[in-house]
Amino acid sequence: MPSSIRTRSLRPLVGALVLVAVVAVVATGAFGATPSPAPSPTLAPTPVPTVVPVPVPSVPPSTPPATDGDFDVALRDLTGHDVSVVIEDRTDSLVTAESGNPGDGMSVRWFDVKVENIDAETLRIVWVGLGRDELVHLGVSRVDDKVRLRFVQAAPPAYSDATGYDRVLNLKFDVPVRSEDVLATIQEGLDTTD
Repeated sequence: MPSSIRTRSLRPLVGALVLVAVVAVVATGAFGATPSPAPSPTLAPTPVPTVVPVPVPSVPPSTPPATDGDFDVALRDLTGHDVSVVIEDRTDSLVTAESGNPGDGMSVRWFDVKVENIDAETLRIVWVGLGRDELVHLGVSRVDDKVRLRFVQAAPPAYSDATGYDRVLNLKFDVPVRSEDVLATIQEGLDTTD
């Protein structure tokens, strides 16, 4: 078949294809744009977790009751135990009693008491107790113009190497008190003598 015949027979076919393409473009413009693909769902961003610091519980200072002069003070304890001190003030000069911040071990030996002034009227008392829940008793009295602090609490078992933990108590008086003028003792049981 001669090439001129082939070219003539393809012309109507090519023209028809061009015509279909033009009609498709015009129809698209007349009837609106071709539909765009469906949008993929947008995921909401995952919220970043907020870190909320856990406050260290503070132990508010105790206030003396109106009648008997006793104080009840919850002590900060690094082992998480429930330790508190019940104070009987026979001097009627104790204004406030509050927990101090204990160290992470024993800063004094068993049955020793460290007394130091924070200011002229306030004493910081440090002693050691067992790592357990405990209610400690403290009697505050005067002997020969000295302040006497007598603690009553459990002692470690005899011949043991039990580890103790600092207990810290701040006592504020309504008069100046020198740490050198404080007599402090620890005993294992209550008795009736002063």
